[in-house]
Amino acid sequence: MWPFALLSIGVIPAMGFATALEMKRFLGEDEGGEEVEEGGESAGGIIVETLLNIRTVSALTLEEQRLTAYNEALAKAEGKVLPDAVVSGALSGLSIGIQQWVNALQFWWGGWLLFNYPETFSFNDFLISMFALLFSLFALGAAAQGATDKPKAEAAAGRLFYLINRKSAIDPLDDAGKKLN
Repeated sequence: MWPFALLSIGVIPAMGFATALEMKRFLGEDEGGEEVEEGGESAGGIIVETLLNIRTVSALTLEEQRLTAYNEALAKAEGKVLPDAVVSGALSGLSIGIQQWVNALQFWWGGWLLFNYPETFSFNDFLISMFALLFSLFALGAAAQGATDKPKAEAAAGRLFYLINRKSAIDPLDDAGKKLN
């Protein structure tokens, strides 16, 4: 069905964009990686520091203090949840909406071709064309998702190594800080 193939070639950019949005939504992404506050005052820093020095925290009974500091860091990092949720929902709806409108256009065009040219095209030709396009778009969306994740993975690894390699604020060998009587 070469006329159907021409229509499909025309809508591939829109379907590729919508499929990439959907894959990003389903497979997730590193949210907020660019604005993460690094250091001992961030939620991740408090967790890493506490777990690396769990014996000291336990010996000095600092569990409640560390929990309070962690909850405060989480509340500070949470930020604007409602606007982020609205944007995420709108992008998800946009992705599905684009895909459904393109599918409707393709079904209409395929039906029109089958109705007006029954001796030239068969229903089997239409199904082969339709499914070949749909399966190729799934692969295109997965490939686009994988291509955008490399810089985010490098940034996440950098943050992880920063947290592991920094000097702890709960150093058991340091003379400063709380002491047991």
